[in-house]
Amino acid sequence: MSRLTRFSLANRTVVLLLAVLVVATGLYSARALKQETIPSTDWPYSTVISIYPGASPSTVDREVTKPIEDEIRAVDGVKTTSSISTSNTSQVEIEWEWGEDTDQIMADIRAAVDEADVPDTVDSTVTSSKFDDLPVLVVGVSSNVSASDLSNQAKDVMLPAIKDVEGVQDVTLAGDEKHEIVITFDIDKANELGIDPTSIGELFGANVKAYPSGTMRTATAEIDVQTGRTYESEEQVEDLEVQGEDGRVRLGDFATVEEQPTVSTSVSRVNGKDAVTLAITKERDANTVAVSRAVTEELETLERRLGNGTKFDAVFDQAPFIEQSVDDLSTEGGIGLLMAVLIILLFLRSFSPTFIAGVSIPLSLFIAMIGLLIGGYTLNVFTLGALTVAIGRVVDDSIVVIENIKRHQGLGESGMGTLVRSVKEVAGAITSSTFTTVAVFAPIGM
Repeated sequence: MSRLTRFSLANRTVVLLLAVLVVATGLYSARALKQETIPSTDWPYSTVISIYPGASPSTVDREVTKPIEDEIRAVDGVKTTSSISTSNTSQVEIEWEWGEDTDQIMADIRAAVDEADVPDTVDSTVTSSKFDDLPVLVVGVSSNVSASDLSNQAKDVMLPAIKDVEGVQDVTLAGDEKHEIVITFDIDKANELGIDPTSIGELFGANVKAYPSGTMRTATAEIDVQTGRTYESEEQVEDLEVQGEDGRVRLGDFATVEEQPTVSTSVSRVNGKDAVTLAITKERDANTVAVSRAVTEELETLERRLGNGTKFDAVFDQAPFIEQSVDDLSTEGGIGLLMAVLIILLFLRSFSPTFIAGVSIPLSLFIAMIGLLIGGYTLNVFTLGALTVAIGRVVDDSIVVIENIKRHQGLGESGMGTLVRSVKEVAGAITSSTFTTVAVFAPIGM
């Protein structure tokens, strides 16, 4: 430390230029740093949730859970699996070793789930234990239009617009109204026409599918071709023909076809009004605060575009918490700087050492910001907390050095030798006390 002191005293202009460079680079780093709630963390856990409508727990276990577990156990890196089978639902918990490539294992797990020999009606979802999967923003949407129209607007207008915002990875919709086609047979008419109602399921299985069949190229465009068909209205379903004893019979002649809302499994209300909920997640490398602000601006545009009293209310937003944390650091750092300056000025009654302490705190913060940017870290509750602790450490060290210099000057000593000797005397104490603070907080870094 004495060598650094001698170098600084002998090259004051260089030190001043370095300080200016640190300030400029530090300001740039502070603006460039991404802001998050907590650091991005990959936990070695995953969950596969499969829905098998109408199945009993034993059926779910036999036809869904066991086939999926068998496939997942064959994935390289998987440590253990456990499962729960209930009515309609299978849940498989997966754990692998720390340090494994999470993205690769997740891809392998999804492939294994796709290959599992389960009924066609089973719908499986693979989720990971990442903090990045937590929504950046959850928004309730209310409007003066009907629930059906609001759901359609959410699917056709809101979701595409929000997904186009830079940094947005996905948007999920909850509380929307879903519809289904309900076919009610007139058993007497069906028997009279010689129709077996169980054949209707086979009819839909054979006819209500569309398959990609390549691409047709023209002089000006490429057109994707599909074979088969899907049905989008009650009338199209009614016109389906079923084989009877005396020939083919139109479905609508012996059955009633109605489109109606499905039984709701989730309800969303905002301020007492029926609403739908949008949950927005960000890309892994995106800035939480920037994504939240960009989405909020897009929502304001959508409010004006959709009209009819459409209103977006933020139910959950990570950005204000992060911004408040940054503001708190700025406030506490400013208070710490002010109090340090006042105390030093009060006891030492000298402007020069007071100025030195006042400069050391912001310079130390700027150096820390540069280090965070170079290291690929973000501003989050951990790094902000560390910076707050570091401010106190810098103030303590500055006061110890300045007070010892002042003590030697009070004894009548002067010159560069006095400064070097003063710093050298307290260097060990400062270093040991700083390492003590590091030792206390180091486990958090592990």
